[in-house]
Amino acid sequence: MIEAIKKRRAVRDYLAEKISDDKLNDIMAAAMYSPSANAKYPWDLVIIKDNSNKEKLSKLTPWAIHLKDASVIIAVIGHEKESSDWVEDCSIVAEHIWLEATNQGLGSCWVHIRGNDNAEKEVKELLHVPEDYRVLCLMPLGVPVKDEPEHSEEDFDRSKIKQESY
Repeated sequence: MIEAIKKRRAVRDYLAEKISDDKLNDIMAAAMYSPSANAKYPWDLVIIKDNSNKEKLSKLTPWAIHLKDASVIIAVIGHEKESSDWVEDCSIVAEHIWLEATNQGLGSCWVHIRGNDNAEKEVKELLHVPEDYRVLCLMPLGVPVKDEPEHSEEDFDRSKIKQESY
């Protein structure tokens, strides 16, 4: 597990290669194994492969442009009325997607949607998301153009870790 955590990077450049169904299935399984507060599991996942839809999603925000080049995009949808912890639960799902993508040799990058009312409205319209559900983020998946160096202990500040109290 620590290897995937160390290798996980925000990847925004993808090769024009398809992701195998086996890899995508493993990524979806990792997402579905995510824990949930009070076992509510307040999420749905929408898999987007259609190039036209990927192109439309890439125009949502200035930070979404790379979506058009991803092999697959996974929209993480939350059930706000089902659980007050939907943001936290869906965030864990997104991180499981990211870590398993890394484990599979793929890249991803969180594209934040919640809080951007126009982007969320457009995603919901494009993907036919029910009105009372929320869109937390989009997780593109693709084969990275280049391998980034993995994180090392020099990358983090040990002063962030406190013992017993702040």
